[in-house]
Amino acid sequence: MPDALGLMLLIVQAAGGQQVRGDAAAIARAVDSLAASAVAEGFVPALGVAITMDGRIVFSRSYGSADVTAGIPADDRTLWYVASTSKSFTGFGVALLAQRGALRLDAPITSLLPSAQWHPDVHADSLTLANFLSHTHHINDNAVVMSAAFSGAIPEARWPALIAVAGPQPTNDLIYSNFGYNVAALVIDRLQGGPGRWKRYLDENVFRPAGMRETYARVSGLDPKRIARPHDLVADGRYETLSFQKTDATMNAAGGHLATLLDLARWTIVQMDSGRIDGRQVFPAEAVAISQRLIARQTRDQAKRFGFFDREGWGAGWDIGSYEGERMVSRFGSYSATRSHLSFLPARRIGVVAMSTGGLATLVDVIAAFAYDLEASRPDAHERLAARMTELRARLAAGRASVARQDSVRAERQRRPLGRPLSDFAGDYEEPSYGRVTFAMTDSGLVYRWGALSGRVEIFDAAKAQLRIEVAGSGNVLGFTFAGEGPAQTIVWQGVTFSRVRGDGGGQDYLRR
Repeated sequence: MPDALGLMLLIVQAAGGQQVRGDAAAIARAVDSLAASAVAEGFVPALGVAITMDGRIVFSRSYGSADVTAGIPADDRTLWYVASTSKSFTGFGVALLAQRGALRLDAPITSLLPSAQWHPDVHADSLTLANFLSHTHHINDNAVVMSAAFSGAIPEARWPALIAVAGPQPTNDLIYSNFGYNVAALVIDRLQGGPGRWKRYLDENVFRPAGMRETYARVSGLDPKRIARPHDLVADGRYETLSFQKTDATMNAAGGHLATLLDLARWTIVQMDSGRIDGRQVFPAEAVAISQRLIARQTRDQAKRFGFFDREGWGAGWDIGSYEGERMVSRFGSYSATRSHLSFLPARRIGVVAMSTGGLATLVDVIAAFAYDLEASRPDAHERLAARMTELRARLAAGRASVARQDSVRAERQRRPLGRPLSDFAGDYEEPSYGRVTFAMTDSGLVYRWGALSGRVEIFDAAKAQLRIEVAGSGNVLGFTFAGEGPAQTIVWQGVTFSRVRGDGGGQDYLRR
């Protein structure tokens, strides 16, 4: 009987000679065992993994709980939030338009968005659509990105006004952000007839042809029990479910889709097989080539590698790079505690999708690297995996200890008096480019709402009148300023000043929503 390693090997004919490849069934069994044990050990609360090889899905399975608190298991119907993996959809949608002759990637953005007003210092007439797709526009995009991805406080129809006040960044480097793909969506909108039309365009021209029938750029109308929720790691190793603070308004072209594992697996197939799936050519091969063609190279050393993967630069929606010398096309994503990994090695015709909802985000990259090592029949594949899992176990233990320390520090902060009543912090505060933030008193203390975002408010530094809120799983500190006795007049968040709205009712509108 052949040994385990022998079962992992399959000799297949390749151009120019023989290529040693791992057997698909053996790879599936090994990855299944890894994923199941990782969830059982508490590395993540939920995990979804799919592997594609040679134009077919050879493995797909979900593990753990999509919602730990409610006891909802992850399964084939689970909808995973893909976060910035959405950029691959939008970038390919633009590439399709370019292949059809509807636009050019090297066209000046001012010609594609003629009614948009730009800050004079960004010299928009010298920027092309390719600059926005490759993150080389060098524009400070914070206001648009905050509304598009997080708060939804400023609707898409008003984004051109925000663009007008977005000044230049003090660098010529490639700086990754969401802004370029929000701008790309505006270009699609203009060609398709109005704000928000990019969603229907992708549905009709990208998802339907690819057979991706359960990929959605919305939350409304979907069964909330199907959505894999983000989770917080608790000090004792348990996970607690967080709210999924996404609405239709914040499901944006740079990060805004829910999809099943099956759909995401199909996306890897149709992309690595030059637009072909299920025996049919559903996209022009040239459109796929345009999307995966390098536009700009990474300029900062820390951006040239992500985990185990090398990154050369950006195409239209894709990171172009390599793994162990093999060309790799990928697009990862993260939001709150969720993590998305989607990648493929075109020459070897293998792709991996790995999704998680909290805990150790790096696990999805470990799984992908393991699958690629097995397919390439690397003799040290299992030794590499063992070393990486040992490191993850140490990180998990350190993470639990860190949570315990942070909990203690945060609890101590709440015992320090603010020096004025919490009601003085309540009210509506507004900044034209970022919208309105409301703070209100409830029986459980101070709470906030900022468009789609909401949650409890904590004391951060009582002596400085600073409070803390959570935005997509990340702590944000707000400084409140007062003019003597009475309510605060302004708040400062990340250098942006919001002013109290006169006659705001002390934030009580929050309670009526």
